[in-house]
Formats: sequence, C-alpha cells, structure tokens
Amino acid sequence: MQPAEPGQVIDALTRSDVWPVDLAPGAGFVPLPDLVAGGLAERICTRLGGAPRRVGRSAVVMGLASRLWSATVVSVARDGVLVDVEHLVGADDEGSLVLGLAQPRGFLDPRLEEVDAAVQRVLRPVVDSLDLSPRLLWGNVAASLHAVPRVHDLPAAQRLVADLLALAPYAGELDESVGSRARRRTCCLFYLVPGAGVCGDCVFDAAPRR
Repeated sequence: MQPAEPGQVIDALTRSDVWPVDLAPGAGFVPLPDLVAGGLAERICTRLGGAPRRVGRSAVVMGLASRLWSATVVSVARDGVLVDVEHLVGADDEGSLVLGLAQPRGFLDPRLEEVDAAVQRVLRPVVDSLDLSPRLLWGNVAASLHAVPRVHDLPAAQRLVADLLALAPYAGELDESVGSRARRRTCCLFYLVPGAGVCGDCVFDAAPRR
C-alpha cells in the first residue's frame, strides 16, 4: 500500500461524524488490549445497570467493532484511506468507548485483503482474550459491519461491506434471506440487560426464558 499523507488521514477521519476517531488523544488513551484487560467489560456492565459480566464482554467487541469501522471501512469507502491501525488507542468514560489515533498515519487505496488484515489485527486479540463464545463475538462483528452503510448513511460502502462479510470468520454469521435486514445466527446477549428485549436482528423472536 502507498503511504498516505498525514493531512489525507486527518481529512478522511474528520468527515465521519458517527463515532468519530479522536485525533488528539490525551494521556487517558491506552493501547486497545490494555483497555480491554483493564476492566472495560466490568465498567460496561455497570453502565448497563448491573448486567451480567458476559454481556459486558459481548459489548466490548460490539462497541469496538462499531467504532473501528469509522477508521477503516468508512474512510476506505469514502476516501480510499485506511488508517495505520498500529496507532489506534482507546479510552472510555465509565464504559463508553472512544478510539483515538496517536499518529495520523495511513495508506491509500488498500485492497480488500489489506482492509481485512487491518481489522483482524485489532479485533482478533480482543476476541481471543475474552471468555465467551468466539462465534458469538464474531457474530457481533458481522452484525455491526452489516449496519455500516445504514448507520453512516453511506451507500458507497455496501460493496466493501458485502465483500468483507464473505470472508472468515464472519462469513455465515448472518442470514440475509429474511427480508431487507439480515438476521443473526447467534445472540449478543443484550436481552440480559435489565429492562431490555431482543435486538432487531436477533436470532430469537423473543427473549429466551431462563
């Protein structure tokens, strides 16, 4: 990949207003594995009103993936710019996650496999570190990725999203034969949050009974 100029990286990231990346991360930002290992799941559970710890672990991956797309899929689809994920850091405000970019470095016009490799470098160590079903966690990644064109109001991202969803480990995690919105083949466990129900793309029609 050809290196991008710092200004190109900054311009691409500042155009995203859904979960934007902090381009001047302060001292509270740390490497993402350190943030996860430092009790992020537990803080999320507290934020969710005392949800079970496994809900927090699931939410770590859902939240991280959802925010990661702003720095990868969205910027690639819109501007052809992929940030150097080695410089991504993170912080949270009582469980509310924010990504930062310690140095404005990136690449121009990456190929599909290069985008996927960048995403995997961020997500796989986190998935591997959490005591929860890997398939459930990759289902979280697939569901949040599928939502990118809608959430970011970016139809131009549809082709890249579809191509990524065809790759392992998220291939097959969504059933796209059930109407306009894909349905998951696993559950993110959000129904265990006090007062919550099932998500719109849940594998269940109603919250399971204990």
